[in-house]
Amino acid sequence: MLTCVSERESDDYLQERYGKSQNGKRRWLIPATVLLIVGGGWLFWSANHYSRPEIRTNLISFSVANPTSVSLRYFISVRTSGRSHQCILIASDYQANTVGQITDTIPAGAHNYTRTVVIPTRTPAVSATIEHCV
Repeated sequence: MLTCVSERESDDYLQERYGKSQNGKRRWLIPATVLLIVGGGWLFWSANHYSRPEIRTNLISFSVANPTSVSLRYFISVRTSGRSHQCILIASDYQANTVGQITDTIPAGAHNYTRTVVIPTRTPAVSATIEHCV
Protein backbone atom coordinates (compact mmCIF):
# COMPACT_ATOMS: atom_id res chain seq x y z
CA MET A 1 0.00 0.00 0.00
CA LEU A 2 1.22 3.36 -0.84
CA THR A 3 0.71 6.12 1.59
CA CYS A 4 0.53 9.58 0.30
CA VAL A 5 2.58 12.12 2.22
CA SER A 6 2.07 15.77 1.58
CA GLU A 7 4.95 17.96 0.57
CA ARG A 8 4.68 19.97 3.80
CA GLU A 9 4.96 16.85 5.96
CA SER A 10 7.92 15.71 3.93
CA ASP A 11 9.67 19.06 4.42
CA ASP A 12 8.96 19.00 8.14
CA TYR A 13 10.32 15.46 8.40
CA LEU A 14 13.54 16.32 6.51
CA GLN A 15 14.11 19.51 8.51
CA GLU A 16 13.67 17.63 11.77
CA ARG A 17 15.88 14.78 10.60
CA TYR A 18 18.77 17.03 9.57
CA GLY A 19 18.47 19.48 12.45
CA LYS A 20 17.02 22.42 10.60
CA SER A 21 14.37 23.83 12.85
CA GLN A 22 12.20 26.77 11.88
CA ASN A 23 12.09 28.46 15.28
CA GLY A 24 15.86 28.51 15.92
CA LYS A 25 17.27 29.91 12.71
CA ARG A 26 19.37 32.52 14.46
CA ARG A 27 20.26 30.86 17.75
CA TRP A 28 23.94 31.24 16.92
CA LEU A 29 23.67 35.04 16.69
CA ILE A 30 23.79 35.81 20.45
CA PRO A 31 26.78 33.55 21.28
CA ALA A 32 28.61 34.80 18.20
CA THR A 33 28.01 38.43 19.21
CA VAL A 34 29.22 37.79 22.78
CA LEU A 35 32.29 35.98 21.46
CA LEU A 36 32.97 38.83 19.04
CA ILE A 37 32.78 41.45 21.80
CA VAL A 38 34.90 39.49 24.29
CA GLY A 39 37.41 38.24 21.71
CA GLY A 40 37.67 41.63 20.01
CA GLY A 41 38.23 43.36 23.35
CA TRP A 42 40.92 40.89 24.34
CA LEU A 43 42.59 41.22 20.94
CA PHE A 44 42.60 45.02 21.20
CA TRP A 45 43.98 44.91 24.75
CA SER A 46 46.73 42.40 23.95
CA ALA A 47 47.80 44.29 20.83
CA ASN A 48 47.96 47.56 22.76
CA HIS A 49 49.69 46.03 25.79
CA TYR A 50 52.35 43.98 24.01
CA SER A 51 53.16 46.47 21.26
CA ARG A 52 54.23 49.04 23.87
CA PRO A 53 56.52 47.20 26.31
CA GLU A 54 57.65 48.73 29.58
CA ILE A 55 61.33 48.53 28.58
CA ARG A 56 62.59 48.64 25.00
CA THR A 57 66.27 48.14 24.17
CA ASN A 58 68.27 48.40 20.99
CA LEU A 59 71.89 47.32 20.52
CA ILE A 60 73.69 50.10 18.66
CA SER A 61 77.23 48.69 18.41
CA PHE A 62 79.95 46.72 20.11
CA SER A 63 83.68 46.71 19.64
CA VAL A 64 86.40 44.40 20.86
CA ALA A 65 89.20 46.78 21.83
CA ASN A 66 91.45 44.25 23.56
CA PRO A 67 91.28 40.55 24.55
CA THR A 68 90.09 41.30 28.08
CA SER A 69 87.12 43.60 27.43
CA VAL A 70 84.30 44.46 25.04
CA SER A 71 82.72 47.88 24.69
CA LEU A 72 78.95 47.80 24.15
CA ARG A 73 76.76 50.77 23.20
CA TYR A 74 72.98 50.44 23.50
CA PHE A 75 69.81 52.49 23.73
CA ILE A 76 67.11 51.94 26.36
CA SER A 77 63.66 53.47 26.43
CA VAL A 78 61.38 53.08 29.48
CA ARG A 79 57.76 54.13 29.96
CA THR A 80 57.94 54.49 33.75
CA SER A 81 60.98 56.47 34.79
CA GLY A 82 60.13 56.57 38.50
CA ARG A 83 62.44 53.68 39.39
CA SER A 84 65.82 52.39 38.32
CA HIS A 85 66.21 49.55 35.82
CA GLN A 86 68.88 46.90 35.36
CA CYS A 87 70.15 45.39 32.14
CA ILE A 88 72.24 42.22 31.93
CA LEU A 89 74.87 42.49 29.19
CA ILE A 90 76.90 39.51 28.02
CA ALA A 91 80.00 38.97 25.89
CA SER A 92 80.41 35.74 23.89
CA ASP A 93 83.29 33.95 22.22
CA TYR A 94 83.23 32.39 18.73
CA GLN A 95 81.46 29.25 20.04
CA ALA A 96 78.71 31.37 21.67
CA ASN A 97 79.98 30.67 25.18
CA THR A 98 79.49 33.47 27.68
CA VAL A 99 82.91 34.87 28.55
CA GLY A 100 81.81 38.04 30.33
CA GLN A 101 78.71 39.37 31.99
CA ILE A 102 77.82 42.61 33.71
CA THR A 103 74.67 44.12 35.21
CA ASP A 104 74.23 47.74 34.18
CA THR A 105 71.97 49.90 36.37
CA ILE A 106 70.03 52.70 34.68
CA PRO A 107 69.16 55.44 37.18
CA ALA A 108 65.59 56.54 37.87
CA GLY A 109 64.35 59.53 35.92
CA ALA A 110 65.63 58.54 32.48
CA HIS A 111 63.09 57.91 29.70
CA ASN A 112 65.43 57.56 26.72
CA TYR A 113 69.01 56.75 27.51
CA THR A 114 72.09 55.81 25.46
CA ARG A 115 74.74 53.90 27.40
CA THR A 116 78.29 52.79 26.63
CA VAL A 117 79.48 49.99 28.92
CA VAL A 118 82.74 48.04 29.05
CA ILE A 119 82.28 44.32 29.76
CA PRO A 120 85.34 42.59 31.25
CA THR A 121 85.98 39.14 29.74
CA ARG A 122 88.00 36.12 30.87
CA THR A 123 88.92 35.06 27.31
CA PRO A 124 88.79 36.94 23.99
CA ALA A 125 85.22 37.75 22.91
CA VAL A 126 83.82 38.18 19.40
CA SER A 127 80.34 39.54 20.17
CA ALA A 128 78.26 41.22 22.83
CA THR A 129 74.53 41.47 23.38
CA ILE A 130 71.79 42.56 25.77
CA GLU A 131 70.43 39.54 27.63
CA HIS A 132 67.40 41.31 29.13
CA CYS A 133 66.36 44.35 31.12
CA VAL A 134 64.10 44.54 34.16
